Amino acid sequence: MSLDAPSAPAPEAVEVRTPARIHIGMLSFGHAGSRAYGGVGVMLDRPGVVLRAWRSPRFEARGPLADRILQFARHCAVDRGGAPLPCTIEVVSAPRSHVGLGSGTQLGLAVAAAIDALEAWRGDAGHGQRRAMGSRPLCEPGGVRGERRFGEREAIGLARLSGRGRRSCVGVYGFGGGGLIVEAGRVVTMPSVTEDDATRAFSPLVARVHLPEAWRCVLLIRRDAIGLHGEAERTAFGSLPPMACEVSAELARIAILELVPAASEGRFAEFSDAVRRYGRLAGLPFEPAAHAVPHAAATTALLDALADMGAPGAQSSWGPAVMACCESSAAARSLVERLGAAGIADDHDVTIARFDAIGATLRVLA
Repeated sequence: MSLDAPSAPAPEAVEVRTPARIHIGMLSFGHAGSRAYGGVGVMLDRPGVVLRAWRSPRFEARGPLADRILQFARHCAVDRGGAPLPCTIEVVSAPRSHVGLGSGTQLGLAVAAAIDALEAWRGDAGHGQRRAMGSRPLCEPGGVRGERRFGEREAIGLARLSGRGRRSCVGVYGFGGGGLIVEAGRVVTMPSVTEDDATRAFSPLVARVHLPEAWRCVLLIRRDAIGLHGEAERTAFGSLPPMACEVSAELARIAILELVPAASEGRFAEFSDAVRRYGRLAGLPFEPAAHAVPHAAATTALLDALADMGAPGAQSSWGPAVMACCESSAAARSLVERLGAAGIADDHDVTIARFDAIGATLRVLA
């Protein structure tokens, strides 16, 4: 069954499942005419976004993120005057917003994927034209009947539709295939200029490595904390000096000469140590704005505690999400026990996750 065959009717209902994103740190920012916002991140199989969409007489958004669904649906419908496709979209489950898991990008791309699948074909001057999906079949090798996965090109197409990927593209590339992601960043000339989503450039993907199946991640999210977002995040970014070129150079060296090779060769000790050093170095340029993040000191203490327990970790974006790398399920369970004994689990949500190697999936519902 192909979403692109004119003889194949569009599905009546679909479900989209996405991974979660941990952004370990940017490579550079603040230098006009140079690449900015590139960096390193990794995708986790949980907690991701799950949404369902089905055809209906009028557009309706349901669930706790209904307002954001409507925002993305309108963005996808710029070619029809902002009127969303007649359908109902419901978020079945999603992680907390603004804690460092990239849920906004995953939700935006999931909404675009669901709408694109339901619409299936768009008539342009009498000719059917696919908007984002391309010509790949719904049933992919390695998948199950009626389920499809997304590639790099399709993820970029969905990001254009939903207006995501204006800075970091880790979550975009992670949606389209999972893995450890290294991206180069976008050339920034005049940040104040509004770009056309149909033509704007995206940060190039430098490397994608699927981490060993046995490795695990222990994810910790402080329950009473929320990361910078919206206007507060823009203000914090605007107040920061440019990242020093020597810092960017060292981050690039760690990413390409240590992280990627260790991940590719399955050398856990070298990988987890590189994650810790990359994360700490990438966080240094943000220290002048740390006063705007109430949980900054607690996050630093948590990272130190994880290092003392032999499980080096890294903060995601502005946090408060922190991941700790573990070599096996047994090591992850042992770490969770020690976190409980130390009282850390009392005020943190603690989850054992796999490193995702699939990305998002779309399934046709009966």
